[in-house]
Amino acid sequence: MTIHEALFSPVRQPLLGILYLLLTAQMALFFAACHDRRRRRVLLCLLLHLLLTGVCFWIPMWDIGISVTPVVRDLPLPAVLAAAVSLPVTAMVLYEVLTAGLLLVSLRDLLRYRRNHPTFASVKETMDLLPVGIAFGKPDGTVVFGNLAMNALSRALLGKNLTDLTAFRRAAATAGDGTQLTLPDGSATWQLDSRELTVDGAPFLRLTASDISQQAAIARDLAERNEKLRDLHMRLDLYNKQAGRIVIAQELLTARMTVHSEVGNVLLESRHYLRNPASIDEETLLQALKNTNTYLLREYEADDSAGDPLTDAVETAAAIGVDVCISGPIPSADPFRRVLAAAIGECATNTVKHAGGVSLSAEIRESDTVVTYRLKTDGEAPRGPVREAGGLRSLRTLVESAGGAMRIEAAPGFLLTIQLPKGM
Repeated sequence: MTIHEALFSPVRQPLLGILYLLLTAQMALFFAACHDRRRRRVLLCLLLHLLLTGVCFWIPMWDIGISVTPVVRDLPLPAVLAAAVSLPVTAMVLYEVLTAGLLLVSLRDLLRYRRNHPTFASVKETMDLLPVGIAFGKPDGTVVFGNLAMNALSRALLGKNLTDLTAFRRAAATAGDGTQLTLPDGSATWQLDSRELTVDGAPFLRLTASDISQQAAIARDLAERNEKLRDLHMRLDLYNKQAGRIVIAQELLTARMTVHSEVGNVLLESRHYLRNPASIDEETLLQALKNTNTYLLREYEADDSAGDPLTDAVETAAAIGVDVCISGPIPSADPFRRVLAAAIGECATNTVKHAGGVSLSAEIRESDTVVTYRLKTDGEAPRGPVREAGGLRSLRTLVESAGGAMRIEAAPGFLLTIQLPKGM
């Protein structure tokens, strides 16, 4: 059976179908070799084989067209085509078998080449497996390449894969400071780095993103520990500054105990003198009584002047390096003086601990019904709303127990306002 006879028999469809599949596979293999930039000799061999298969497919199709078309049915078939379709059908089957074998060999060679040589696909696959996000784009924001990690980061920020570097960088600046960002759900922190490159004379932008969640967690932990250390340092500094006063107070206490013992002895001698006047020198006893009374009177006067909470608060603030400036009528009665003292002490401590300031101003305003305190501190302003805890919470309790109200403002700087009603 010739090829011409086979084309008009039941074997035509499998014969031409297999040939069509082989032609399609050869085309795919040729384009894959071009994409991998194989050597010219390999490309030339694949192209010649593809063209030969195309001719082998085209000749039977032409024979069928000439045979079934009425217009050209009576035209003479070219000699080359006539000779080709007169060949035995086994020749075409043998060609298909050989072509299939060559395809398998070429496919195996292609796979071996891709395993042993870097190709565009292998480079992209390698960059997709990196934990670091990598993207390349043009200055107008057009994305040339983006790996899986960068696309995942883009989906977390924009809800879609990376298609616009400008929009991505704008979203990164919104979520952070442009170089470091935290995902909206707080699950990870990324470090961004952008650089301008020139490739073959054309400008490109390279954007990389590294997951620094662990480093950020360590940094936050260190910041919290540093805050505790600063608090401890402030307390130790306050203790060192107060150590002299503590020693003096201890010495005064010891002296008072000694004098009190002497007072007891004088009282015993006085009692003994009253019972037996001749046994004790009267002048000596009177001088001892005079000295004792003088000491007791001075101690009483000192006790009356000591223990003022406002004076202690101002002195404590000065001891920790905060200069207190009070303007307005200073209250002399409680609870106004006691509340002002507590407010100055708490604000002075927070000035050193949180703001790093050195001064505190307390403005006092008085009306017919209300006394208002406005305390301002210098130094760094609070970064957000001030959380009332510890001393501030205790201060609010003290103010509210006195029937007053307290308000804290964080912007543009720390401001504490206390209002106490008169006539309490």
